Order: sequence, then C-alpha cells, then structure tokens
Amino acid sequence: FAIFWHFTTGEWKQYIPTLQKVDAMFKYYLTGIFTNAPHPFRATRLKKHNPLQRLAYLGVMLFIGPLIWFTGWFYIFYDKWPDWGWDQYLALEWVAFFHTVAAFLMLIFLIAHVYLTTAGHTLTSHIKAMITGWEEVD
Repeated sequence: FAIFWHFTTGEWKQYIPTLQKVDAMFKYYLTGIFTNAPHPFRATRLKKHNPLQRLAYLGVMLFIGPLIWFTGWFYIFYDKWPDWGWDQYLALEWVAFFHTVAAFLMLIFLIAHVYLTTAGHTLTSHIKAMITGWEEVD
C-alpha cells in the first residue's frame, strides 16, 4: 500500500536526497541538539523531511529493505538452490553475512528513530504529532 500511495500522490518526491544543509544537520544532531541550538531545517508541506532524513529513508527503502528481503528469501529457499541452479552463484555464508549486516543497519535505524522521537520541543511532542497529525511550530 505504501508504494502505491507514494507514487499516486507524488509523495515519493519527499525522498529525493539533497546535499543542502547536510553539514548543518550533522552539526545539529551531534552537538546542537544538546545545547538547545535552533533547528537548521523547517518543515513545509513540500519539504517534510530534512536532508539527513531523506538520505536515511532513501537508504532504507532502496538498500536495506531490499537487502533484507532478498537475502531472507535466499535463506528460506536455501534447499531449492540446486534445483534452480543458484548454488553455483550463491554461498550461504555470504547470504547470511549480508542478511545480518542489513538487520544491524535496520536496528540502528530503529534505535535512532526511537531516540529522535524524544528530541522535540518536549519529550513527547514528536510522538503527539505522529498520533494527532498536527505538529507544533515555532
């Protein structure tokens, strides 16, 4: 459903990466967030995600997600590889390695998401915005 919705509404454009303000976002998340520095990005209807969010979501959707899915399917059907002629091209150790790497990358993404939900104006302001659909603006 998400893929259908993104393409029919044009929301996929929200994930086109940009390098503008990437350095400012890195500085903000490394130090500024702890010193109450102003956020270098303001969300608008046309730009809902900051440059780092765009890169992260694009990475998950284009690389991590497909890597987990494909290596997972290769894992599930490992016993069928000889029947399909794949045993000549795939090694279970490499499938396991890449599946594990993708799983750890997804775990890092999840931990960062959970942490950053608490980094709003108040501890729960981002969570409230997710539930209500309304976000507090300065």
